[in-house]
Amino acid sequence: MAGAGYKFNHDSSLLVLMIIGFTGKRGCGKDTAAGRLVDAHGFCMLDFTKDVLAPILRKEGREVTRENLISLAMDGRKQGDDGFWAKKLCATIRKNKGCNYTISGIRYNEEAEAFRREFPERFVLVSMVCEDRMRYERSMKRGTKGEKGMTFEDYMKTEEKPTERAILETMDKADFAIDNNGTIEELFAEVDKLVSLIKTKP
Repeated sequence: MAGAGYKFNHDSSLLVLMIIGFTGKRGCGKDTAAGRLVDAHGFCMLDFTKDVLAPILRKEGREVTRENLISLAMDGRKQGDDGFWAKKLCATIRKNKGCNYTISGIRYNEEAEAFRREFPERFVLVSMVCEDRMRYERSMKRGTKGEKGMTFEDYMKTEEKPTERAILETMDKADFAIDNNGTIEELFAEVDKLVSLIKTKP
């Protein structure tokens, strides 16, 4: 695990102690890493789809499909702010203090910056790094979001879309990086190490 210089201070006036966001290409293990924080460290998980987009679609009487989710997400970003939906999650965190939070799937650098502005000494961004072939194999095993049966070539072509290319910029701005080319046990050990490192920072 590599880490950029990061200052992390505890403020007793704010009960949210840690907010760890994960960014990275699909199949890199973001959800698995976030799940480790929930299961082993008692974090609360927030998700752009489950906690922001899907409730809006249901309120509007629209079906929660991939197409509708993408359309709604883009509608928010068309307002000239790629951090639009991240601000919604920030508001949720502010209303529900008393828990450490993890956010999986931060795609845009503007989303990360929204969390940094709102929680300047609490938020850390972690880049999940994994080789393309391994990501592909993991995605095929998962078989969700229309990926099942996709060839490696088609899998890589989808990453040429602007929404996917934005992830690379976000990964470059991460505070820490975790290499997830090994076993799940090795990933869990890296996540545990990350939590200990953040807790002990002055």
